Amino acid sequence: MILDPVTLTSQTPLLNSKTRWVYEHPDSRDVLIKVHMSRLGQKPAQGLKGWFARQEDHFMYTTGMLRELKQFVESRYRDYGDIVHHIAPVYGVVDTDLGLGLLVAAARDAEGNLAPTVRKLMQHRAMTPPRQHKLEQVLQAIEKTDLVIGDLNAENIVLQGAGGEDERFVIIDGLGERTWIPTQSLVKAVGRRRKQAFVAKMRRRLAGLAHG
Repeated sequence: MILDPVTLTSQTPLLNSKTRWVYEHPDSRDVLIKVHMSRLGQKPAQGLKGWFARQEDHFMYTTGMLRELKQFVESRYRDYGDIVHHIAPVYGVVDTDLGLGLLVAAARDAEGNLAPTVRKLMQHRAMTPPRQHKLEQVLQAIEKTDLVIGDLNAENIVLQGAGGEDERFVIIDGLGERTWIPTQSLVKAVGRRRKQAFVAKMRRRLAGLAHG
């Protein structure tokens, strides 16, 4: 069976990251579609500069699809411990009228809105002690695994079910290698240092809330 491309041009993106637009799937509020945001512009540069721009755009396009999917698959195959329960599911890819899109689970709050990010919770002083404890558990799980993080930050972890009885922090982006040379995969110590730096930064921010 051949599926027609999903039409997204009539929609307004829910949000955007540094490299992708994020749309709600027109047939399901439980699914989001991440679409590559071209870095070439309407009039791509020519010559050597244009060649480098095309290589960079191709790299961002392919890694944007593959790095999240790879980490999700790895988390289900290898013994990554508790962190597997804190990674938003990746369902695969789908053709759209804006190009190939990555299908991911939509993390929402108890009222059906997109789940608030850690950054938003901190900004609105909504990071209560119980929520801080839940986040600390996620940070500990990140430290203990071989999970590769590329651009994990306070925007890429959200509180699923916020405002309800079953609140849970989940990682929605920022996983996988984001560099030309996969140094974290090649040198485990590099990956460990990156995770430690991220965890330490988050803990400092949480400590600041406690003393604020």
